[in-house]
Amino acid sequence: MSKKSRLKKQKEKQVEMKKLADLEELEEIEAAKHRESKGAKKMRRRARRGYANVLMILFTILMLAAFLYSGFFYGGVTIVGAVGGAAEFIPKKTALIMGIGDCLMVIGIVLCFCKKYKVQAIFSLSGSLAYLYAGHKIILDIQQRMEEVYVEEELQNMDRDYMLYYYPILILTLFSLVLLIISIVKAIKKKRRDKHEADNAPVESIVS
Repeated sequence: MSKKSRLKKQKEKQVEMKKLADLEELEEIEAAKHRESKGAKKMRRRARRGYANVLMILFTILMLAAFLYSGFFYGGVTIVGAVGGAAEFIPKKTALIMGIGDCLMVIGIVLCFCKKYKVQAIFSLSGSLAYLYAGHKIILDIQQRMEEVYVEEELQNMDRDYMLYYYPILILTLFSLVLLIISIVKAIKKKRRDKHEADNAPVESIVS
């Protein structure tokens, strides 16, 4: 083989090696981009999850505030008044329903703080609805009595006052539903994401 042929062959080999090196470099760059993109996606997902968690804690605190104001304080006053005889116009059966509602809501709020958002809905919704049923019954009874007998001027808004006592518990009902919906949506998204990752996971070669 002549010197010229050898030089030509060496040059071709160098060109080929350079092409391979360039190709490997491109593959590394693409792989780095993919890793960066995957990492960025994970960070975005974590940020969204963090935002959702903060929002759910805020809703739980609002539920607690509504319960403390309406269910615990005014509900407690109503129950004690009915049982003790201080509020004779409130039937003990109605006070009992209100008390059961309060107990169920307490369980629901505790479950919220334990992040059991699906289970809490059973207790929070049933408890708040029982409480609202009892509260609405009391308000209707007050309105009926006000129509039948003379009421002094300072007591003419008594039914509205009781609405302000009992109806704020609707805040708890609303946010309990919101937490339930968010938790269901999150569960569906997680299931889809897990399925997508499983479908796109690398398959091990069975060829030895």
